[in-house]
Amino acid sequence: MTGPTSPTVVLVSGPGTLVGVGPALRRARVRLIRLTSVVPRPVDPSTWMERLERPPLPDTVVVTSRVAVEAGVRPWRRRSRHRAPSLDFWAVGPGTAAALRRAGVRRVHRAALVGARHLARALSPGGPRRIVYFRSDLAGPRLARALRHRGHRVVEVVAYRVRPPPPLTAPARAELARADLLVVTSPSGLLDLRRRLGGPVFSRVSRATPLVVLGDRSRRTARALGFRRVSVAPSTTAQRFTRHLLRELRHARS
Repeated sequence: MTGPTSPTVVLVSGPGTLVGVGPALRRARVRLIRLTSVVPRPVDPSTWMERLERPPLPDTVVVTSRVAVEAGVRPWRRRSRHRAPSLDFWAVGPGTAAALRRAGVRRVHRAALVGARHLARALSPGGPRRIVYFRSDLAGPRLARALRHRGHRVVEVVAYRVRPPPPLTAPARAELARADLLVVTSPSGLLDLRRRLGGPVFSRVSRATPLVVLGDRSRRTARALGFRRVSVAPSTTAQRFTRHLLRELRHARS
């Protein structure tokens, strides 16, 4: 059980992200406060399904979020008339990989390290691929450009759009202001947090609160927004992620 002096971690993320971290932190007597950073809205599959039915058929599927699994992979697998005999499914991290397995994908590949850059590198050996990349409207073309640069043919499917979350409540703003450690899982989450907190409060948080992010792109965004202490988690598996958070908490409170 946590007490009034327990360290506090505020996690700003999309729904269902890092679900295993909460129990692990509670066992370590750390309070976890979750704040929603985005509200996903699936795109009607009929608007993009036809593109994936045209030859040449894909041999590889790339997914960078669990929402993209629900909004893109599931309806595609359910409705597609043509499917390559053997599809390679690649996930950006363990949470997305677990979502693919729940969707019925038996074999899921991952890069050794979390992040789109590492995923692009891992896909390169073995010659050009025909890739379907399911993403959000905010994800942008960066990963697709990196894959094309390496010789792959990429069809991008915007499977869901991201809408702003509701305004922060007064208690949520107070938790952010006094957090011992802040975790934000995406660049868009960082930008949205600045918008919702407002300049002066966000500046105080960025100067005073250590931040943990999930990849190099988020780290660069955090630096550009003024965060002074930023670390990149080595993995999103609950055990390794929790160890990283506890280590950062010790540094923050020492």
